[in-house]
Amino acid sequence: MTFPAPTRPVHRPRGVTALLTVLALTTATATATGCSASPEDGQAEDGTVRVALVDAAPPSLPLLAERNGDFADRGLDVEISSHPSTRIASFAASLGWEYDIAWGTPADVIASAWQGHDITVIAGSYTDRDENQQGQIYAAEAGAVGSVTDLRGKQVAVPSLSGALFLAVLTSLKRAGVDPENVRFVQMPFSSMLGELGSGGVDAIATVQPYMGAVEAAGHRPLGDPFLSIDSPATAGVWIAKRTWAEGNPRKISSFVAALNSADRWASSHEKEVRAFLSSALEVPRKEASTAPLPDWDTSVTPEALAPWIEAMASSGQVHGSVPKAEDLVWASSKK
Repeated sequence: MTFPAPTRPVHRPRGVTALLTVLALTTATATATGCSASPEDGQAEDGTVRVALVDAAPPSLPLLAERNGDFADRGLDVEISSHPSTRIASFAASLGWEYDIAWGTPADVIASAWQGHDITVIAGSYTDRDENQQGQIYAAEAGAVGSVTDLRGKQVAVPSLSGALFLAVLTSLKRAGVDPENVRFVQMPFSSMLGELGSGGVDAIATVQPYMGAVEAAGHRPLGDPFLSIDSPATAGVWIAKRTWAEGNPRKISSFVAALNSADRWASSHEKEVRAFLSSALEVPRKEASTAPLPDWDTSVTPEALAPWIEAMASSGQVHGSVPKAEDLVWASSKK
């Protein structure tokens, strides 16, 4: 597998107001300042929470919560950093240092726990299902690829060589009888994929909403939602924290989750405003953003929802030996 070096974000001012002012969500990261006292020292904590996410629609609910004042209403000063999708694999190692809470995928959580990072899932993020597909593999309109089976020997763009989408692509290939070793993966941000697919730089791409609308509008062929090869419906995104931080900050977590739920309720009755907001924040053309289905945001999470991902990780060889148990990955207060 060949891929370029991951894009490194540059520092930018904090807050969603700054995000929308500079419209640089896909390449920038907030300055990580104002750290609260560590939970181990037993001192009182302020309301600051540093949150990391990637530039896509599924992790964008905190941006809406910040926009609407949901965090401030609950006494939280949330500092949001947004990064290219290629950075997601580093979030777990950054918890407790750069960030307090980060968006992740079940695959990243499992891999990080297997590597020894002391992290826990504090909430769900979104669910992928048949009637609301948030991921898709597309083949070039002018190419010879008509199904996943035809990807043998082809070059496929993925946002990273880890995470839920990459694992789902691997699982889709295996189910189609294609050895992933016979596919050449290229790592690139979602925002670059359409251009590469159209120019013939790659034969296929694996992407998510709201980028899918532009790809379909260009006439490229959908080959199926890879997330559904893991589970249906599938918990495809989660919010994670360092376990010791979670244990020392239950109020912050409950307030963070409550703010997300509030933003989700608002979004359900303000779809036009949400799409306009995401179009600007994610630099997606308004035409595509106006028709893309919004993520099925859902903060609930259970060990049972993570079990299929552990099985897929083990089957793909990404973890082996003593693999994490699903019940050990979910913070006790989040289990329902």
